[in-house]
Amino acid sequence: MVINIDDSSPEKTISLPADLSEICGLPEDLPYEIIVDDTCITIGPIIAMIAYRDKKKMSCGALDKLKLRFSHYKRIKGLIFVCAANCIIPNENTIEGYYFNPNGTTSKTRWKYGMFPYPNAVYKRVPIESSSYNHLISKVGDRVINSVFFLKADIVHEAEKDELFTSYFPHTEIVKNEKQIRALITRFQSVYIKPSNGSQGEGIYKITIDKNNRIKLIDRENKTTVISNKSVLLDYLREWRKKEYIIQKAIKPIGNQNIDFRVYVQKNGLQNWVCQGMIGRVANQGTIITNLKYVDKILDGHTTIKKFFRVDSQKAKDLEEEIYTRCIGVCKEIDKRFGTYGDVAVDVIVDSNLNVWILEINKVYGYNSIVKMKNKTLLETLFTTPFDYAKALAGF
Repeated sequence: MVINIDDSSPEKTISLPADLSEICGLPEDLPYEIIVDDTCITIGPIIAMIAYRDKKKMSCGALDKLKLRFSHYKRIKGLIFVCAANCIIPNENTIEGYYFNPNGTTSKTRWKYGMFPYPNAVYKRVPIESSSYNHLISKVGDRVINSVFFLKADIVHEAEKDELFTSYFPHTEIVKNEKQIRALITRFQSVYIKPSNGSQGEGIYKITIDKNNRIKLIDRENKTTVISNKSVLLDYLREWRKKEYIIQKAIKPIGNQNIDFRVYVQKNGLQNWVCQGMIGRVANQGTIITNLKYVDKILDGHTTIKKFFRVDSQKAKDLEEEIYTRCIGVCKEIDKRFGTYGDVAVDVIVDSNLNVWILEINKVYGYNSIVKMKNKTLLETLFTTPFDYAKALAGF
């Protein structure tokens, strides 16, 4: 476009032609930043948060549940809009959604409907249909936070190529055959079978072998099945082969309760990975998983380490730092292998020798545990930091 310098215009003001506004107008009631670089003028930041799968889920009432995410809007500025995965219109390079109006005092004035240009950066919380997503990244490039939803099996495949990456995880393989399963049970005494795309502990089994060489299979509801002969194991194997499953060495718990840690790891406005906080999850006795439904206690990480690992404050602090170091390390590795990330929850377990192991990297995670702990500071940090990172990705 031809740029005209008008000395009579107020300072820090830019005027846009009406025909451009008709195509995809920028709301005029928002504060923007402007970057001038040689012959390029960039107005923004323009950030899209893809928070829903279907636009039918969007309403001012539903959107208002997200308002805590915008509590630090003054440090971000610009146009931040919320949309659904099916709001992308590739042939027009536009996205339908609702933008956040910082001056709004009610749900109806806080969220304003519009048709917006493709953003400078995207904060993706849900999967997007492949053709729309491919078009979006062809325009936005690598400025999509949590760009690829990799599976547990993808981690295994990547770990097979690299010793450093492998060292973060307990021994893990893709489920293949009955001989492999028996060999790993014999080797480790206890293993987990997990669906590659599972969540909330669904489809997870723990397999153990007792002193009488009997194989036992325990599901998430604590139902135990004794595998009496080869045919019973083969029946389960057929189910596990229908979808991709992994088999992983079980880390022996401290005492008689499973204990793991959820570490919240994000990129900040300097585009650096930081650990924002950690909670400890103590499972009900005999339960094989630590999802909220099956948890006996939720405590802050430091307290959990001191209480259950029976160490003093300094040793607990050292172990915390080791957990954080491992989490940041594995996050840097997934950046190298899968895409652009900036908001994950890493599930960690610590063995009796205080070795730290990564169990899972969650690209989409819930906040119920933090709400239950009434940790409003951590919740606000987790909600707002992705926009700091998005602004930095956008070049502002």
